[in-house]
Order: sequence, then structure tokens, then C-alpha cells
Amino acid sequence: MSADDRPWPSLGVVVPVYNEAATIEHACREICAVAERYEGRAVVIAVDDGSADESAEILARLADELEPLVLEARPANGGYGAALGSGARRAHELGLEYVAFMDSDLTNPPQDLLKIGELAREGHPYIKGSRFLPGGGMAAVDPSRRAVTKTGNVVGRTLFGTGVRDVTNGFRAVRTELFLSWPLREPGFAVIMEELDWALRSGVQPVEFPTELGTRSGEQRPTAFSYDPATVLSYLRYPARAFARRVRGRRP
Repeated sequence: MSADDRPWPSLGVVVPVYNEAATIEHACREICAVAERYEGRAVVIAVDDGSADESAEILARLADELEPLVLEARPANGGYGAALGSGARRAHELGLEYVAFMDSDLTNPPQDLLKIGELAREGHPYIKGSRFLPGGGMAAVDPSRRAVTKTGNVVGRTLFGTGVRDVTNGFRAVRTELFLSWPLREPGFAVIMEELDWALRSGVQPVEFPTELGTRSGEQRPTAFSYDPATVLSYLRYPARAFARRVRGRRP
């Protein structure tokens, strides 16, 4: 059977949510609309990470209305990485072969989930969005943030020793059992780098697809992500460790 004849693997789309009451209904409707076009079983798993606003109540109502949507509610805010873990475990319980991670603010285009489906059908175990492939980009992002992101990716991929162009991109998909096999500990955004480190150590080479990164709208709260020194260091920790392992491996 050729890749074109294979069915798309089942997919759990994990959407971590924290205090997004102003716009989460619109986002869920947009993501679910694409999930319904997915050529296979697709479930949108909204993980409310202990929101202090009405996000959980809105999600519970939408889960009763929207066929692809389920709610995974965490009792307290544990951070981005912790929310992804909860969503992946729920995907495993639902028997979903792949788990995709995307932001709840629609800065990741929901229609790109269909690109993930095509690549999953080809059998790629780890699929990452890239802003640096032809067709990808981040033109809507503030120029200073673009510059930091580009520099960080050059440093990260050099230290990792990988051909992956967009090592920091959080829009990605992984075989569910593979993701859950990695002993991830990072509760925050740096789990993206920890995860990639485990993939490369396991001999899993990601395949990339082009994607555009957008920006949050004025009605949304400011992003929780910042380029403060602690965040930068948490991101660099994993490529630095990978580089150190490679150097030790070359020693006579």
C-alpha cells in the first residue's frame, strides 16, 4: 500500500488553556472545524490549566456542543509542560495514535493540522512546524522578537547538531506512545527543547512543515511567554547538554 492509500492516523489535538475566557470559544470553534475535516478520527483536547477566569466553564459548555471537543480540567495551574502531559495522557486513554500541540490563541493556523495529517500518514513519528521553511514565517511578529527567535534557533540547532531549522517551535505532533515514553520534567515552555533533546537522543529525526506564526489579538491577555534571562537559560540548557554529550563522545 502506498502512502497515499493509507488512512490518516487518529489524532489528539492538545490545546492548553489558561485564562483565555475572552476568546477561547472562537478558538475552539475554529480548531474543531478543521478537526472535522481531518481525514480520520480527530479529537480536540482542551486542557484547562487551573484558569482563574471562566475558561473552564466555557470549555465545559462547548464540549457538550462540539462533537470533536473534550475537556481535560486540571485543578491548579501547573504550567505549559504539565498541561501538555495531561493532554497526552488523555489522548492515550482515548486510543489516539498521534498527539499534536498547538496554542489556544490561534497564533498557530488550525488548517495546518491537515499538513500534520499528511505527514503522519507517511509514517513520520515526530512532526514539527517551521517558520523558516519556504511558505512559513512570522511577519506579524514584532521585529525584535523575530530577531531573538532567529538567533535562538541558530544557536539551538548548532548546539543540538541537528538539521531541524525551527527547534523552538511549539506547534508539533508526536506519536502518542513515543511522547509518553520520554521522561519529561519541564513544567514550562522549555519542555519543547527537552522533548526535542529526547527525540534526538532516541534517534528520532523530526520532519518539518512550513507554518506561519501569528500574534495575539488586543482582546486577549498578554502572552505568558517572555524572553527574560531565566526563560532563555531554560531553553539553552538542553542544546548545551546535547553539545556536551557530543564533545565527550569525540574524546579519545
